[in-house]
Amino acid sequence: MVRGGVVVVVVVVVVVAALTRAQNINVRDWMGEEPLTPQRIVEDLVEYFSQRDPHGIPVLDVPEPLTIPGERSASGITLYDATISGHSGIRLEYVNVNITSLSAMTRITLPFLNIVGDYDWPGYWGSSSGEANITLVAIQATTELFLGVNSQGLLTVEDVQIDFVYDDLKLDFTGLSYTHSLLVGTASTFFSTVIQPFVVGGAQSKIMDRINERMTQRLAHLTFPDSISPADYAVTKVRNKIREMNMDPFKANKTIDQNLTWGVTIQLKNVEVSGISTIHRTHEVSFQFIDNAVFVTLQIGTQTLAGGADWSLSAALMPGVGGHLNLEIESLAITIEIKQPANIRSPPTLRKIDVQLGNIAVRSGGEGTLDYVVEAAVNILPNTLRNVIMNKLEPRIHQIIQREMNKMDLYRIVMNKLAERGGSRPLI
Repeated sequence: MVRGGVVVVVVVVVVVAALTRAQNINVRDWMGEEPLTPQRIVEDLVEYFSQRDPHGIPVLDVPEPLTIPGERSASGITLYDATISGHSGIRLEYVNVNITSLSAMTRITLPFLNIVGDYDWPGYWGSSSGEANITLVAIQATTELFLGVNSQGLLTVEDVQIDFVYDDLKLDFTGLSYTHSLLVGTASTFFSTVIQPFVVGGAQSKIMDRINERMTQRLAHLTFPDSISPADYAVTKVRNKIREMNMDPFKANKTIDQNLTWGVTIQLKNVEVSGISTIHRTHEVSFQFIDNAVFVTLQIGTQTLAGGADWSLSAALMPGVGGHLNLEIESLAITIEIKQPANIRSPPTLRKIDVQLGNIAVRSGGEGTLDYVVEAAVNILPNTLRNVIMNKLEPRIHQIIQREMNKMDLYRIVMNKLAERGGSRPLI
């Protein structure tokens, strides 16, 4: 048994070269008999994440062991007719997409990866040949992507960073010469300082080129200005849409009745709110994949909101009173966290909603004594107790939103959208 990091170079390069350039392997053979369409990909992914422990390569039926016919060379070592096994244990552990900073991080793990094949390793002081059995144990590969907007306004990957680590490396060579035994045995430092950056750097360049090629094909119609982030640009489009739909000011046609204790009823009608189109991002917007679920965090706010409503109050054995109140809220900030299982047949869950109100000012349109009492009470109590009031209202808001989320059939929504966009057309 011989140990050393240098052989990882052979492993990485041979695997990448084999899977991307092997002329004797046709990736189409792994796609099954049905055409590879967007609809089929979604269906396969739904089934994949329906498992209790999703692992392996989804969509494609990659055989294990996978035989790589012919020869593959790296760092002076040539492998012949290698077989690769262990890839059926691959797991997607974590994904973090930060829309604000235009960055993404993905981490995958693999219990082990084993490569077996005949090898040939020529050298000045003696050549080696025989059978190579290489096993990497507890592999963790982390990839970080950093995006930006180019001069044409298109999203592009500007940098890719890959971190490849493992817990153990088991090597078994037959016919290894004395010189090569020494080289392998002392190669850990050489691997980490010289060869690994070279190999990983080559993979980074290939990944970046491939992603940019696909993004150019798929997102050529979607451009962004380079003066603001795409996240803020999207919010700007939402503000414009609110104005186009005449939703600012927002007018509620529904009359709101609230029954209090002792037979007292408050009624609000002709409710109108303006300032909704001042919506903006207050903090980061992110998507995270953890434990086979997507977690979305959205933090938005508005500037000053103004509103008005006609109110009336009635009670048993008392004459009804009423008036008009004008309300002004200095600011509104909302934090929303949503969990969506990767199996999109399950509805999303609202994990958190937090509402923060700025100072509240109320003016009454009436001139009666009760109007002044109402105005004074509303101006003093809500500003003093607004956080307490919102803490009481948030559970109710949470229930209303969750009730609507439970009605969502995200799987059907996605499939219908794909059908509208020709999702049944083969990709390859």
